Amino acid sequence: MNKKITSAIFTVACLGICIIPFAGMAVAPSNEAVGNEQKTTLPSIKTEDGGFNEKYMQQLGDYFSDHYALRPQIMSVDAEIQSKVFGVSNIDSITTGKNNWLYYSSTLDNYLGRNLMSTRKIFNTKHNLEITQKYLASQNIDFLFTIAPNKNTLYPDNMPYYYGKKESTGSNLNSFISSLDKDKLYYCDLLTPLKNSDEVLYLEQDSHWNNKGALLAYNEILDTLGKEHNDYSDAQATRTKSFYGDLGKMIYPATQKPEYNFEYDINPTYTYVTPTKSVEDAIINTQNNKASGRLYMYRDSFGNALLPYFANAYGSAYFTKAFPINLALEVGMQKSDTVVFEIVERNLDWFAESPPVMPALEVTVPSYKETTDSVQSLKAEISQVNMQYVSITGSVDSKICSDNSEFLLLVSDKDNKKRTFEAFTISTEDTDYGFQAYIPAEYLNSESVDISVIIKNDNEYSALKSQNANILQADI
Repeated sequence: MNKKITSAIFTVACLGICIIPFAGMAVAPSNEAVGNEQKTTLPSIKTEDGGFNEKYMQQLGDYFSDHYALRPQIMSVDAEIQSKVFGVSNIDSITTGKNNWLYYSSTLDNYLGRNLMSTRKIFNTKHNLEITQKYLASQNIDFLFTIAPNKNTLYPDNMPYYYGKKESTGSNLNSFISSLDKDKLYYCDLLTPLKNSDEVLYLEQDSHWNNKGALLAYNEILDTLGKEHNDYSDAQATRTKSFYGDLGKMIYPATQKPEYNFEYDINPTYTYVTPTKSVEDAIINTQNNKASGRLYMYRDSFGNALLPYFANAYGSAYFTKAFPINLALEVGMQKSDTVVFEIVERNLDWFAESPPVMPALEVTVPSYKETTDSVQSLKAEISQVNMQYVSITGSVDSKICSDNSEFLLLVSDKDNKKRTFEAFTISTEDTDYGFQAYIPAEYLNSESVDISVIIKNDNEYSALKSQNANILQADI
């Protein structure tokens, strides 16, 4: 009898514990987002046209998963147990390391030397940046590209032991740096000074550098550009334990503890032109009457800590996270004289997949031989990012290319004259031998365009069979 009573009490207790998250939603639902997640809204049983919402139960389940009572506390307890006892993470996007260090799981392939960018994809990234630099130079604008290293590239010692064996010693960052041609791309190396520093310049429970690491990056970039600037070597730095990292917020939403960061006594001389809420805003524009120069900077979240330094260094600074980068339009509107692209190592391939939106550079038609080969795909459409351009995309057979093949597009304009444009080299899910060029729409007929792809292999040019493509309207 006592065993039956004990079992009944245990069963009731378990059921009571399980029902608390559901029942508690009536009085204390979890409405705050954890980390970078987007909260779901309570679904309606009816659709907008009055019909039955067939996905109602699925959406209701998603809503419960986001809003059940005590969600942050339950998530944190589960994470603490799994990380402290078993040394693993309860969130796929986060890797739990040693000594309370956290890493983005999206960096694992690069860390382990697996599924790396192909030689061709590395070339596409570099080539597209070189074309970007060439275009900006034609507008008398300086350009610089830089990469923020992944956290485990600089600090692998706190990665979990079960990732000790690597598939190769390669990495995307090292491959990219090794591929650079001297004097072709203006590149600022941040890997070397960050790696050579005696101090730890990244945060333990965040994916980014600390403020001292950001200051080092700022000085390296402006030193490379040759711009006179305050290096803040005499600025007072206070080490305070008050910073809450982005990864820590995601995995320990209720139990996260602060960590040390540096706070610099810097007098901001800039003001915001945009209605800026924080340095995390997608677009920020600043003005500074005590500085000179007009900066345009594409930056990701690593640029959050850089922004105050750069805003202090330039008379006008425009910071954007929008991708693909609407370069020609925005640089023209801002009248920028300097352009900086900053991106984290794990996203380096973005520039092979979505190069900046800008007019394709027109070049002299080279001497070429005609072939019977055809493109594998071809598409022309009004660009959704900037409707001043027709985006011409396609791909060619890799068998007729090399790892460093370049593409030109021979296009018939509205006066039926041939014009030749330099194309970006593009990587897609299917191929690394794609191409893209943004042709000003004013050059072309509104309905269709005749195109021939010219492949440059070393110093030899071969033209594929000409094809006609209908110009599709932007789907906006």
